Amino acid sequence: MLQIAQKLREWSPAIFIGYNTLSFDEPLLRQAFYQTLQPVYLTNTNGNQRADVLRLAQATAALTPNAMAVPISAKGKPTLRLDTLAPANGFAHENAHDALADVEATIYMARLIRDRAPAVWNSLMPLVDKGAVTAALASGAPKCLVEYHMGVPSLRAVVGCGHHPKNPTMQAVFDLRRDPSEVLNLSEYELAEETKGPNRALRTIYANKMPALVDLGLAGDLQGAIGLPEAEVVRRAAVVAADGQFAARVGVVMAQRYPPFEPAQVVEGRMYEGFPSRADEARMQAFHAAGWVERAEIAETIEDDRYRELARRIVFHEQPDALEPERRQMLELWLQNRLQGRDGVEAGRTIGDALIDVEGIVADETNASALHDIQHWLERIGLGQP
Repeated sequence: MLQIAQKLREWSPAIFIGYNTLSFDEPLLRQAFYQTLQPVYLTNTNGNQRADVLRLAQATAALTPNAMAVPISAKGKPTLRLDTLAPANGFAHENAHDALADVEATIYMARLIRDRAPAVWNSLMPLVDKGAVTAALASGAPKCLVEYHMGVPSLRAVVGCGHHPKNPTMQAVFDLRRDPSEVLNLSEYELAEETKGPNRALRTIYANKMPALVDLGLAGDLQGAIGLPEAEVVRRAAVVAADGQFAARVGVVMAQRYPPFEPAQVVEGRMYEGFPSRADEARMQAFHAAGWVERAEIAETIEDDRYRELARRIVFHEQPDALEPERRQMLELWLQNRLQGRDGVEAGRTIGDALIDVEGIVADETNASALHDIQHWLERIGLGQP
């Protein structure tokens, strides 16, 4: 993780882009940075931004379908899986899910979309800046929102109508298929109900996740998709945008619908509880530069209890003899609890859970050997054997 962080710093400032990274890789990377005492938001601070080729591919398939071949899965449904999408569009992807091959396939699809669907590329790439998303929604102009569910695209005409009062990246949009006169004067309870279900009037998009939010002119047959002429879409958007009290009430409803997370019982779940102090940041930098005995000492000086515990764990895993005997015993108990579980504490999959998962997999000639090895490995860990 230190090597990855250093490489990202060398490339900065940059737009870090991948395939489905905003939903999968980025959360994983943040947790890994957190647990190794690195800056959690390395990819979207200090001039860095994030993009996702999957989002570009979804928008291209919905808005300019002739620009890109969309393969059909074994279940007979369109699929945008990289390992099938890239070959369908001419990429030789023999080593799908090999790390380098996936990177090359992602670059290939990004270039293809840039060249064959420049309007989509030029519309979405500015939205790597959450400020651009917020400004577009605050403008009061209707936009087309491209969404995907179960491989099926949908086009919606929307307009911004407020945001979460404590998290401005969580933006609300009004689905303009609904007549504002039926919604603007609803009670807060009734508005909360309008955040649920497939025909809800209020939808949530995240300004920091490159939403596929484009001008109406790029949407093609939007009128056919939503059953409204553009003039009526513009009128409804103006009505919603002009009602400041409605936007404030939407903010109240969002705060109720998405309350703060309950405090986590384990340190792994406390990543979003706040930033470390400047003093602790300096201590963590010193920690990584020091020898193991000194790291054990520096760990005890970290003021934030989250990072202090994580620093102790790093020393415990890498050089347990550097710890004081009492501290090492405490961490041995922690590891035992983490592997075997303990009553009343949710801390992720235990050895017992993993063994149950393995037993539930049907063995055949292709996987029997691997399943046996995994089961044996898990049993050894459960017994405390190397």
